[in-house]
Amino acid sequence: MTDPESRSRKGISDRTLLALLAVITAAGPVTMNIYLPALPRVQAHFGIPVSEANATVSLALIAFAIGVFVFGPLSDRFGRRPIVLVGQAVFAAGNLLCLLSPSFEGLLAGRIVQALGTSAGLVVARAVLGDLYGREKMARMLAYLTMIIVIGPTVAPLVGGLITESLGWQSIFAFLLAANLLIYFLAWRHLPETRSIADRGGGAAELARASLAMVRQPAFLGFTIQSGVIYAVFLTFISIAPYVMVSLGHSSVEYGLWYLAVAVGYFLGNWVVTRYATRVGLQRLISAGISVQLASAIGGATLVLAGFRQPAAIFIPMGVLGFGQGLALPNITASAVALAPRTAGAASSMLSFAQQLIGAIAVQGMAMFATDTPVPIYVFTVVVSLAAWLSLFALPRAHDQTRPSQKV
Repeated sequence: MTDPESRSRKGISDRTLLALLAVITAAGPVTMNIYLPALPRVQAHFGIPVSEANATVSLALIAFAIGVFVFGPLSDRFGRRPIVLVGQAVFAAGNLLCLLSPSFEGLLAGRIVQALGTSAGLVVARAVLGDLYGREKMARMLAYLTMIIVIGPTVAPLVGGLITESLGWQSIFAFLLAANLLIYFLAWRHLPETRSIADRGGGAAELARASLAMVRQPAFLGFTIQSGVIYAVFLTFISIAPYVMVSLGHSSVEYGLWYLAVAVGYFLGNWVVTRYATRVGLQRLISAGISVQLASAIGGATLVLAGFRQPAAIFIPMGVLGFGQGLALPNITASAVALAPRTAGAASSMLSFAQQLIGAIAVQGMAMFATDTPVPIYVFTVVVSLAAWLSLFALPRAHDQTRPSQKV
């Protein structure tokens, strides 16, 4: 997996770099997922309504979206390494606040600070890959990165449940703090600076001009919309499916087991990208992935509209859909970031912010519909997947403008 071109600027192998970036990036989704099983205990401990307890999730998501919007441009201005270390320090402050605060307000504030800190890892990891690799190589590296990352969030709910049951919900934050300190040490010891001083520009005004020029590109807007739509499908399904499963008489454990179908599908899609991105081409993989997403959405909707309510009928089509998303999303991300080689951090921030914003709007909108049946979520999935598929034709200039980067 290593090659001479990728070693020249970072001084460590691709495998080592990917493992480090994966640990840094996974901190965000792991922190979110490991906490979810503790929500009922938090609600009972403080004697608050469910809506208030859930604010520790929703406000953290908003904070994460703000963080990814801010940290990317800051990493363009000050370098990748300092922003990662600052983010991990903020993450530590949030963990301490959650662990030591006796009040719900302190816990809520700690969750917000946690999310702000972990958001730095996501955008900086993408920017680091954008600094080092051209478009096609970056897509493969992103796919490898995601394959590693997906393991953490998948097992995090189980780990969180075990910690909550055996040690108490506050112990989750002690566990996160220990992991946080280890990540800080690894980043301080091994993370290279990939943003050269010459590329950091003259300040905020220059960054603002470069960012404005970036969003004016039809290509970048097209990729941003496509990535946001894909993420909205995933985020909305995993947010609504637990309620659907419980209403149909299934347990949370069953949901966790069936969720693996979605995770495995996405993992396999990323694996295909790592093997065939150069041979097949990024745009063909994007088109294939979005087409698979639409076909599987239609298949799943057909099953649930026909009256099938078994977990297999709900989750297996979503597993195939996840495979399509695994094909498309790394290539869309790489293509967008490659359009702005001098402001890769800002490009990654805008892409991530759009994903979070579109996803949040979709989740909030779907909460207005019935959650005791899989029909609404699958109708939504078909509509949004169709929009993503039509974008392949409505935004042809987006793909025509992209060319593989010549960076090494």
